Amino acid sequence: MSTKIGSASLPPTHPGDPTSLAVFAATTGPNPSPVLPPPAPASRSPRRKADSLSIATRNTSKETRGLRRAEALIASGKFDQALEHLRKLVCDVPGATRTYVRMASLLRERRRAQEALEVLRDATHRNPHALTPREALAELCLEMGRFDEAIVQCRALIEQSPRSLFARDLLSAANLQRGMLDHALRTTEEMIGLDPSDPVSHFKRGVLLQQKGQTVRAVQAFLRVLEMDSDCEAADESRAALEMLDCSQLRQIFTLAMDDWAFRWRLKHNSPEAITNRGFLLSERGLAALAQMHFDDFPQIPAGWRQYHYH
Repeated sequence: MSTKIGSASLPPTHPGDPTSLAVFAATTGPNPSPVLPPPAPASRSPRRKADSLSIATRNTSKETRGLRRAEALIASGKFDQALEHLRKLVCDVPGATRTYVRMASLLRERRRAQEALEVLRDATHRNPHALTPREALAELCLEMGRFDEAIVQCRALIEQSPRSLFARDLLSAANLQRGMLDHALRTTEEMIGLDPSDPVSHFKRGVLLQQKGQTVRAVQAFLRVLEMDSDCEAADESRAALEMLDCSQLRQIFTLAMDDWAFRWRLKHNSPEAITNRGFLLSERGLAALAQMHFDDFPQIPAGWRQYHYH
């Protein structure tokens, strides 16, 4: 609906339309000027998009064919020819990250780790947003003892992929090797926060707590592994760790019992409560061993009680 004002006619208005009066003022003033629509945002034409997709598809296909050829050469024992073929392939195909990673892998197999390191560095430099070459680089740096570089690459991975468990696992290991136990523990606890159901992360947390001297928390972590999955490999390692910690704590308990008659009396009447009050935590097997002891005689730890050197 339009409204007459003098000889001019207002354009149709709509509730909440802030432009109708402005448009009218611009077209009915002393020097009316045309009202042009705002320019459309620049965008790539469908044809250009299709061309780019076609080029990417061709490059992927070319890289796949090249990798198959390299694997055939490797299967024939022609390692040097395979490496030369892979080097040519990364020059011919832009963004051939799979080729970089395979080349580095082959070099590592041939015990040429330094060359593999340079290949992966070049791959991450040329393809900074690709995760796979950077993951391989971080892992190789850790294996070669280049812990500072491994930490840098792991942090870059986490910045690119904030939920990366792989990067955090490597970062925790690198920090551990550097003796930075607090950093390693914090990273491992981040892994548990991202995936609470993984018993391996809980086991690694127990190892770090043990190395920090936090025995009770370490025992709790190892017991948690057994609760989650008593048949996994981490559970076997946790049992060995618990046995070692039980043995260590039993020695301390015996020493205290020899010097403190009140503690010895409490051990006889309620040993779980007595050791808890003194800051100890034993596994079920440790408690069973403690219950078999006769504190009046102060026997040595049973000969069958194994001690593990745990790392």
